[in-house]
Amino acid sequence: MKKYFLFVIAIVGLVVMASGCISQTGNNTTATKTYSANGMSFNYPDSWSLINQTIHTNSTVVALGDSSFMNKTLNGNGVIIIKTPKNSSSTPNTNLKSQIAKLNGTKTTQTIDGVKANVTTFTTKISNETVLIKSISFTKDNYNYQIQFATISTDVKSQEQMLNTIINSFKA
Repeated sequence: MKKYFLFVIAIVGLVVMASGCISQTGNNTTATKTYSANGMSFNYPDSWSLINQTIHTNSTVVALGDSSFMNKTLNGNGVIIIKTPKNSSSTPNTNLKSQIAKLNGTKTTQTIDGVKANVTTFTTKISNETVLIKSISFTKDNYNYQIQFATISTDVKSQEQMLNTIINSFKA
């Protein structure tokens, strides 16, 4: 009986020690806040702040970012979202799309809020810092949407989840 008891204790001990060696990746979710105004809503990282919001009858411009982006130190991460009427002839989107079309970026498509969006990703130099910019444009319900995400190129992987938080929750 003693041998059986020692054997059971040894097995339980091994199970307990082995369970301490198991790691869990956990839930890779980002804590978020919600922006909701002028017919659009989305979640954004809790660590970011609303930098600027301009709402007119014909357009909305929203800028969000982390503290470095807010302080314009060029080592932060942020997003600018522009909403304009589809048939407006003088819009921030028109000039922005024209400038982006001239850049040699990677072009793909992605579904955002049930519609096909054009995505252009490119890098540029700003004050000797390489910045990655992801430009996303789509039209829904007679409005054009332009989402501009910027991050320093060495920080892209760590910030990808933050951009996806916005894109995956975006509703127009």
